[in-house]
Amino acid sequence: MISITNLSVARGKRTIVDNFSATIASGSITAITGPNGCGKSTLSQAISGDLKYQSGEITIGGRELQTITLEEQAELRSVVEQNRNYWLSFTAREVISMGQSEADLARIDGVMQRLQITEYADQSVTTLSGGQAQRVELARALIRDTPIYIFDEPLSAQDSQSKARIIEEFQALQRAGKTIIVIAHIDRQALTWCDQIIDFTQN
Repeated sequence: MISITNLSVARGKRTIVDNFSATIASGSITAITGPNGCGKSTLSQAISGDLKYQSGEITIGGRELQTITLEEQAELRSVVEQNRNYWLSFTAREVISMGQSEADLARIDGVMQRLQITEYADQSVTTLSGGQAQRVELARALIRDTPIYIFDEPLSAQDSQSKARIIEEFQALQRAGKTIIVIAHIDRQALTWCDQIIDFTQN
């Protein structure tokens, strides 16, 4: 279980997340929604351990996040950030493969097929559309076997068919006992596949 208690996160002198609390059950799909600029991405970076918080706490399985080493965090969660810009001409397959274990590499072909990336596996990532590049980043996370997956706006650049395939991947992870957190700028009516929706609105 992930427990967030009285969390406050600042960027510079501005407090972005202010006294936020939530509980995320193990093996669940949780969507965190809210208007643009409310701090959803900041919150996801804090949960993933990529951004220090000023007060409050985040515990994962009863352990305070800031006491977990970077090496342990890397084994604990897979993260897809909202924006990714490529500037080196690696192929899609090369980007997905970077830094992965042998066990992860064995899953590449299956994930690429399900996300329909195979057709541009050998294409330079600098030539991909926004939706294609987003699926490459999703594949990088999905081939990893971690207890927690955090996705920041994973459906924002996808058409309806691609959205359905990605949601199926999330549901398969959940059936395997994984915990999925999705930062979403989507109407609640379109999030029926989630177990919990947290309305994250900062005033």
